[in-house]
Amino acid sequence: MPPINPSNLSPYKKHSTKWKACKLCSLCSTRTNVCIARGSVPADILLIGDAPGPSEDIIGRPFIGPAGKLLDAIVGQVFDGQFDLCFTNLVGCMPINEDSGTKFTEPSKECIKACNPRLIELIRLVKPKAVVLVGKVAKQSIIGQADFADLPEGNCSWLRKNEYIWFADIIHPAVILRMDLSQQSLAIRRCVASLEDLTAHL
Repeated sequence: MPPINPSNLSPYKKHSTKWKACKLCSLCSTRTNVCIARGSVPADILLIGDAPGPSEDIIGRPFIGPAGKLLDAIVGQVFDGQFDLCFTNLVGCMPINEDSGTKFTEPSKECIKACNPRLIELIRLVKPKAVVLVGKVAKQSIIGQADFADLPEGNCSWLRKNEYIWFADIIHPAVILRMDLSQQSLAIRRCVASLEDLTAHL
């Protein structure tokens, strides 16, 4: 089989190839796969979580485990195929507790910072009109950050003049799954309401 010519790859394929062997932080030593994105590139809406879990680490795609299935159900209630969606995380590799071999609750600030160039590059490829921050870690890390805006005045080059990226934040579906059953329906309704508010701007 002839070698792949990088010039024949799509921008997203080049991005994926570039980052799949990333060694910018300690997570590279325990991961199985780098989880870049799932969905459409470019897309109308980009959903950003915190980190891959065990299912994602094995398959190499974000939000495909139980939390991802719940997230799909939530966004399906609101968007119902009206918009192209893309899913990613702050970090592309699963955080591991080396003592227990289990996933950390959230990635470290150092790992988030190390993975930021990958995330910024992906955002510029996705060219979203809206970003949904999935969980408190994503919200804390992204709100106020304009590193992916590539024009001096802060607008994004893929949007028309005086258009801006809209943001929404929702409860992470993994958190919802850990709630009592009596609380889960209310949490899901809160997520749906946030996304419905977002669609009014798109």
